[in-house]
Amino acid sequence: MRRADGCYRWFLIQAVPLHDSGGRIVRWYGTNTDVEELKLAQQELQKQTSRLDQLFEQAPEAVVVLNTDDGVVRVNKEFTRMFGYEPDEVLQRPIRDLIVPETEMERSRTFTQLLKQGGRVEVETVRRRKDGTEINVSLLSISVRTTSGEQVMNYAIYRDITERKRAEERLRESEARFQAMADTAPVLIWMTGTDGLCNYFNKPWLEFTGRTMEQEVGTGWIDGVHPDDVQGCFDGFLPAYHARKPFRMEYRLRRADGEYRWVIESGIPRYTGGGEFAGYIGSNIDITELKHAETERQRLRQLEADLAHINRVSMMGELAASLAHEIKQPIAAALMDAKSCLRWLRRDTPDVVEGCEAALRMIKDATRAAEVIDRVRSLYRRDTADRNLLDVNEIIREMITLLHDKADLNSISIRTELASGLPLITADRVQLQQVLMNLMFNGIEAMNDVNEIKGELTVSSKRTDDGQLLVSVRDSGIGLPGGEPDRIFDTFFTTKAQGTGMGLSISRRIIESHGGSLWACANTGRGATFQFTLPTGVGASAPSAA
Repeated sequence: MRRADGCYRWFLIQAVPLHDSGGRIVRWYGTNTDVEELKLAQQELQKQTSRLDQLFEQAPEAVVVLNTDDGVVRVNKEFTRMFGYEPDEVLQRPIRDLIVPETEMERSRTFTQLLKQGGRVEVETVRRRKDGTEINVSLLSISVRTTSGEQVMNYAIYRDITERKRAEERLRESEARFQAMADTAPVLIWMTGTDGLCNYFNKPWLEFTGRTMEQEVGTGWIDGVHPDDVQGCFDGFLPAYHARKPFRMEYRLRRADGEYRWVIESGIPRYTGGGEFAGYIGSNIDITELKHAETERQRLRQLEADLAHINRVSMMGELAASLAHEIKQPIAAALMDAKSCLRWLRRDTPDVVEGCEAALRMIKDATRAAEVIDRVRSLYRRDTADRNLLDVNEIIREMITLLHDKADLNSISIRTELASGLPLITADRVQLQQVLMNLMFNGIEAMNDVNEIKGELTVSSKRTDDGQLLVSVRDSGIGLPGGEPDRIFDTFFTTKAQGTGMGLSISRRIIESHGGSLWACANTGRGATFQFTLPTGVGASAPSAA
C-alpha cells in the first residue's frame, strides 16, 4: 500500500465477516499490519539460502547431508564425481550401504554413535566407489543440533587423498631404499636439517664411531673429532653453509677402538621439490691408508733424490783426474800470465800496456777455473728441483767441457750437431746436467770396450715436427744388450762390472718428470743412440749455436 510519502510498503491483511441472524454477511472487520521489514528479511534469507546452495554444489569436497539414521538427504556435484552416484540413486539410502567397504563397516558404526553423542569425526579412511574401486579419503563429520540439543541432521565432508597417500607411500619406499643403500654403502653418510645440525647418520658411521644415533645427532658427532681438528671443521663447513655451497675438508675422526683415522668429508646442499633449502647431505671416506701412502711416497721421493745425488757423486769420483786436469790448465795459464805481468812491470821502463794485457789474461783464466768449479759444485749439491728457462745447447757445451779430458784420455772425439735458434725449455739445470753426463759418460765407457784406435761421440739437438726438443747422444761402442734392450732402464740393471744400475733409471725418471721421454736404439753399424725429448717453452729462443 502507498504511504502518504508515496512509498509502497508490504502489509498483511487479515479480515473476518459479521453475519446477521439469517447468516448473511453484514460487514467485515479487518486489520492491516505493516510487514515491510519481515518481507525484506525473507528476501535476504532466500538470497542467503541460494548462496549456500551454490556453495554446497560448487564445494571442492564431496558433501553429504544425512538424517539421523544415516540416510542420504542431499549430495553435491563433487560427491557424484568422486563416488559415481547420481543424486536420485542415493536419496534416503544409508550411506554405509553405498560407500563404506566391509572392512570399514565397524568403524563407520562407531562414527555414527559418536555423532549421536554430539561428537565430531575427523579421520583418514577408505571408501568405495560405485564401480567397486576404493579410494583414500579425509572424512570430516559433524552433527547439526537445535538449541535444545536435539540432533536434526549430520554433515559428512570427503576429500580425495588417494594421490597424496600414493606420494607418501612412494616417499616411504624411497626413504626405505635410501636407508638400505646408505646402510650398505662403503662410506660414512650423514645429513643435516635447515639449521645445519646433523639429524641422520648411516649404519657404517655408527659402527665406525661406536656411538648411537642419539649421541651423534646435533653437534654430538664433534666429540669424536680430534681436538686439533675441531676448529678446522667449523671453518670448513660454516662458510659453505651460509653460502649454500658444496664443501670438502679433511680431519681426524675417532674410531670405535679409540684410534683417530683421517677422513675426507664432502657435503652438498639438498633442496625440496619446490626448490627450498632442506639441509646438507654428505659422506666421509677413510683416507688414513692414503695418508700413509703419501708419506711413503714422499720418503721414496727423498730416497730417489738421494740416489740421484749418489749417482752424481760417484760419477764425479770417476772424473776426478779429468777435473783436476781441467782446473790445472787455467790455473797454470794464470800463473804464467802473472809472471809475464811482473816482468813487463819490472822493466826499467814498465810496459803498462803489456802488463794490463797479461792481467786480463789472468782474469780470463781464473774465471774459466771458477766456472769449472761452479759446474762441479752444482752437480754435488742436493738442492730440490728449481726449474727455469734454459738453453739446452748451453747445457750440452758445459757437459762437453767437463768430459772433454776424459774423452781425450781414451782417444775419443766429441762432435756436436747443435741446431741454432732452438726455443728455451723449462727444466732443472742440475737434473738436466745429470742426464747428459750419464748418457755421455756411458757412451765414452761403451767405446772403451771396443778395440778401436779412436771412437766418436756425437751429441746433437734439434726441434721435432711436433714442436718438441730432441737431444741425441750417439756412440760407436759395444751397443745395446741383446734380448730386451729396454731393460737397461730398469733399476739396478747394469752391463758394467762396477756399475750401480741406477744412472739410466734415474735419467729416465728425470726426463719423464719434465714431461718428456727417454729411449735407446741400436745403430745401423756399431754402437747405440740414446735420445730424449722435452716440451719447449713458449716465447724466447736460445742464441744461435756458435
